[in-house]
Amino acid sequence: MMGLRVQDLSAGYGERPIIEGLTLPSLGAGEVVSVVGPNGAGKSSFVRALEALKSIVCATADEVENPLSVLAGTSFAYSEEKGQPATISIRVYMGLDEESGDSVVAHYTLRSDRAMIWEESLYHMVGRSKKRMFERKIKEESLLLDPANPAYTYRWGKMYRGDKKRLVNKIDAQHTFLEASALKGSETTLPFYRWFTEQLHLLPMGVSNLSEKYLVEQLTAHPEWVGQLINFLWSIDITDIRDVRVRDDRIVFVHTNVTQHYATYFSLESLSLRRLCLIGVAFFESFTTQKTLVIDDFGMLLHPHVLTHIVEIFEACNTATGSQMLVVDCNPSLLEPGLLRRDGVYFAEKDSESSTVYTSLADYRYSKARDKTQVQYMGGAFGSLPILSEFNFTANAKEE
Repeated sequence: MMGLRVQDLSAGYGERPIIEGLTLPSLGAGEVVSVVGPNGAGKSSFVRALEALKSIVCATADEVENPLSVLAGTSFAYSEEKGQPATISIRVYMGLDEESGDSVVAHYTLRSDRAMIWEESLYHMVGRSKKRMFERKIKEESLLLDPANPAYTYRWGKMYRGDKKRLVNKIDAQHTFLEASALKGSETTLPFYRWFTEQLHLLPMGVSNLSEKYLVEQLTAHPEWVGQLINFLWSIDITDIRDVRVRDDRIVFVHTNVTQHYATYFSLESLSLRRLCLIGVAFFESFTTQKTLVIDDFGMLLHPHVLTHIVEIFEACNTATGSQMLVVDCNPSLLEPGLLRRDGVYFAEKDSESSTVYTSLADYRYSKARDKTQVQYMGGAFGSLPILSEFNFTANAKEE
């Protein structure tokens, strides 16, 4: 089971981090972690950071000239002092060390702006020991000679396995050593790189062409999932869909009622149905292959009862692969007693400096016999509620 920690989403060196740090526990098979909080609290910031980091790490030099351009327009691209790079640091549980039996946690850090990578490192946290795998830092004096092609200092730990010196001269300032070394078969970086490419699944919203493309690919590769998808929809009271077909790279739904059958394209269906289909197929993939499934705005367009029911489906069916699901939402239905483990619930809110701070529900006292978490949250016991004030529209209002 892969645990995940996202931290140090910095506004730049010397600035307060945008995110204080979010640690997801290494949960058992089928477990779900939720982040709950008001709109605008920064809940989605770490999701955007994961998207950016995955895009940068997985972009080969042959495919993308400058993958760092993905940072453009993001809150963690620069600090308030223009030009300062951002830092994204992530920890992923990789399993147990064969010799000691201790947990192994990969700690990867990328410090970058839109133009170049300033620092990159990978450490393995084995038990209480921190072991360097590799470290790459820019030689700032080289920027004076050739700002577009800086030089780097590399350091490797004794436990690093893979190509080293011959590889470094082939990596430019816009691409990661992690990706380049993994593609060369490094025993050290390949497992962590594969977590990005094969296990980390950041689900799209379900309303775009990207979503339909994903469904086409999965249902074409797994035609047996069509019946499963129909049953999934029936389980949440969507009972008029009799078939789901792939035709000319498009998804077609066959509906039926008492008197007739009719077919519609995916793009013409309700947004809620499209999202549910996307979630359902992503679930099926997680049930057959280990995934870290991340879903932003999880309850968007969904009835609260449907939301809690599909969480229960994920936990009940996901017993073979040990996949983990992280959901981000404003919906307090996720706090329904008994739905999630208390150490799997986090509250997000902004502090006085507009940094997002996460707190765990497990930090609060609890009585199983009198579980009123949902009511207590709505009453403000855990914070993370919107502060509302009166608003009146004035037609002739003037800017002050």
